Amino acid sequence: MSSMDEKVLVTESGISLEAPSTFPASHVMKRLLIVIAAMALIAFAMATVIGLRMSNINFYWYSPLANLYSLAIAGFIFSRFVFSLVYRTPKDVGITPSVSIIITAFNEEDAIYRTVECCYAIDYPKRLYEVIVVDDGSSDATVAEVRRAQERWPTLKLHVFERNKGKREAMAAGAYDSTGEILVYVDSDSFVRKDGVHKIVQGFADLRVAAVAGHTEVANVTENSLTKMQQARYYVAFRVIKAAESIFGTVTCCPGCFSAYRRSCVMEVLEPWLGQHFLGIQATFGDDRSLTNYLLRKYRVIYAADAVATTIVPERHKQFLKQQLRWKKSWFRETLIAATFMWKKHPFAAIAFYAQLLFPIIAPILILRICLWLPIVHGDLVSPVIYLLGTVMIGLMFSGYYLFWKNDRYWIYGLYFTLYYLIFLVWQMPYAIATQRDNRWGTR
Repeated sequence: MSSMDEKVLVTESGISLEAPSTFPASHVMKRLLIVIAAMALIAFAMATVIGLRMSNINFYWYSPLANLYSLAIAGFIFSRFVFSLVYRTPKDVGITPSVSIIITAFNEEDAIYRTVECCYAIDYPKRLYEVIVVDDGSSDATVAEVRRAQERWPTLKLHVFERNKGKREAMAAGAYDSTGEILVYVDSDSFVRKDGVHKIVQGFADLRVAAVAGHTEVANVTENSLTKMQQARYYVAFRVIKAAESIFGTVTCCPGCFSAYRRSCVMEVLEPWLGQHFLGIQATFGDDRSLTNYLLRKYRVIYAADAVATTIVPERHKQFLKQQLRWKKSWFRETLIAATFMWKKHPFAAIAFYAQLLFPIIAPILILRICLWLPIVHGDLVSPVIYLLGTVMIGLMFSGYYLFWKNDRYWIYGLYFTLYYLIFLVWQMPYAIATQRDNRWGTR
């Protein structure tokens, strides 16, 4: 949704979006030119990548495995863009099931009041929803802030753990205390848009759907370059990757920021999910991805692009890198588990899933080979340049896609994040695999 199509208001509760407005012809023309520029950028980047991949075909037998990887990852990325264009958000059929909004919190004194405020400001029948906060043994003033919120909203439920038990236990406690047909989980540093709950529950009109992932953007986007990169990355991850998965009902992770679950389905898997172990160690993070996995075995999981929330993301590189390492650990664990049943899904979904499992694991080895082994051992200085050019072009595709839909100044950070991933994040995967038994949270 373009920022030219909506008024953006910054309030105490974060970012809220109002209804579309009428703009002068000059604004319409500017928007048209930006769309054309974005399409030209995408076309140029795609043409360049295709040209580079032709060399992989022409010289395939000189390095078959490396060339196969390059061709496969290009095909995978192109397929995500194609499927995302086919994707449509769940139709608004006007259903209003009873809803329990569950906020799990740990040391979020600065944001929790605003989160609760946004939940009570939603456009949804008051008699049909409740708000539950589960405090996971916070050591700051989180509980005091929730009690302050209770003075304003007396119906707000509060469940307090005497000690920290982990997010999974807090999510389960909220589910046990809930009365709604739909459980809407919201992180304690996330802010739901007024129409977010109404939009996200529409997906449950399909009785095969057990969970719906909402769309999340960055609330503190203006803070620095790192938060701007995360805004671009979040948008593409949701609007391209999750949209492509949603077509086949195989969204692999409902984010903790804002997601909804059919309560009856959650209760079916609650006990095994709570007791999950991996490599003999109890699973203590990756709770949202794990719950999604349990439901994917039997049900459809989809994405609602028009159900929007914003969230506060890490503003320091150290904090961000720790978060990403934790996410990679849970990604590896849950992806291995999902590999045991994803072959039963639609063939397109299954092929994409298994490809997405292999790419991040192979990438560090391939980069070392191209950027170190070939130049040092074989004197090949061309391959690293071609690889870097291809990476830049893929980043420009992401940036162009963001610019096409969002029309704001953060589009270039899609390219920046691609390079950031290449330089820093790709190397976390081997370490994440090697330290699977280390289940410490990392950022607490």
